[in-house]
Amino acid sequence: MGFLKNLFSSNKKKPKNSLPAEPISQSRQEVIKKKISSQEIQVGMTVIELDRPWTDLPVMFQELSISTESDIKLLQKYCQFVFIDYESFKFYRQQQISTLKNTIRYKTQVRKASEVKRSLKQELPKAKKAFDNSNAHIHKVMQEVQSDGQIDISKSKELVAECVKSILNEPSAMFWMSKIKSKDEYTAEHCLRVAILAIAFGRHLQLPKNELETIGLCGMLHDVGKMKVPASILNKKEPLTEGEYEIIREHTVLGYVFLKEHGGIDEQVCTAAYNHHESLIGDGYPRQIDSAYLSLYDRIIAIVDSYDAITSDRCYSKGVSADKAIAILYKEISSRYDEYLVKEFIKMVGVYPVGTFVQLNNGFYAIVLSSNPDAKLSPIVEIIADERQLPLKRKVAVDLSKGKTHKGIELKISKSVYDDDVNIDIKAFLDEEVTI
Repeated sequence: MGFLKNLFSSNKKKPKNSLPAEPISQSRQEVIKKKISSQEIQVGMTVIELDRPWTDLPVMFQELSISTESDIKLLQKYCQFVFIDYESFKFYRQQQISTLKNTIRYKTQVRKASEVKRSLKQELPKAKKAFDNSNAHIHKVMQEVQSDGQIDISKSKELVAECVKSILNEPSAMFWMSKIKSKDEYTAEHCLRVAILAIAFGRHLQLPKNELETIGLCGMLHDVGKMKVPASILNKKEPLTEGEYEIIREHTVLGYVFLKEHGGIDEQVCTAAYNHHESLIGDGYPRQIDSAYLSLYDRIIAIVDSYDAITSDRCYSKGVSADKAIAILYKEISSRYDEYLVKEFIKMVGVYPVGTFVQLNNGFYAIVLSSNPDAKLSPIVEIIADERQLPLKRKVAVDLSKGKTHKGIELKISKSVYDDDVNIDIKAFLDEEVTI
């Protein structure tokens, strides 16, 4: 946990970023031509050569900078493969992250514990409705994928938009709803939680609303390929054989192929399903591709997918606490995950994410309502049970950064507590919160 205190300390010097502060001028870069399939074309690429004469295409110049989905579809219609200016695309990808870093502006909103509680109570019923509807829909999606059917992508987009609306109103409400987990329904519920986390993270990064909806859809559909994996392997409790592990790894390809052939789904959503297990150093799967080919969406989904998987119970392993999951992500900075995005993700969820059960130094149990922008180790909590885990008749919201005391002791968090170690039914607790 020491690295977390360093990360959140305003007195510490910010770690030097892996990206250059002043990007190298594109004109100084050597042009490196790279052949790729037309199915791999992405926004930001510059196509400098085709597998046929340029005169076969309805374009004016013998070079095409890809800026829209229409550009991609045009090339895919005429070409099987193309040649791109690789260094130009690598520069574009660096600029994309660098621009995000330079434009993000943190807005410190200080709210009283009572205000946080009131806002949460107001949004919870709407968040619950959006969550329940999305949960039912994603189960249908998984069934359709399994049977090679047609998914209702319009409904998917509509429900993602509802989740975006709720998160923009009060992100803590959706965080609370995502605490509901079932080992028997892991894949479907995992996809929904990844969508929620991705939207919330995009909000933290101050992405525009349309991009929040795209990243939410990326999260909702990123693991659909697992429905093509035999259940006997997907739900196996014993260690997988090497052959079985190879089959599991194919879910990225299977998901990508299904989404591409389905039609009507943005390329970014398809590639997020394809690339969310790739790594920055090129040792991920399925293609071991260079980091330049990993979009902002791919990088975000990789982080939130891992975080939710690590903190969730699976048929073969028990999840870990949020702080341990964060430590695992931090260890793999710059090898598997984007350094800047991981650090921003940690800032968003905090040391004690919303919905985390904690035990205070007086023995009482509480649940985190909201993080404190200026005191990440002292969030706003609601004290819900005594030291014997007996529910309190009157739950109290407390801002731990304000030095509140109990019997002369200043209240602090002693430790985070895993959900299964608390004798509280999270679903019943949330239902009670919604109806009060």
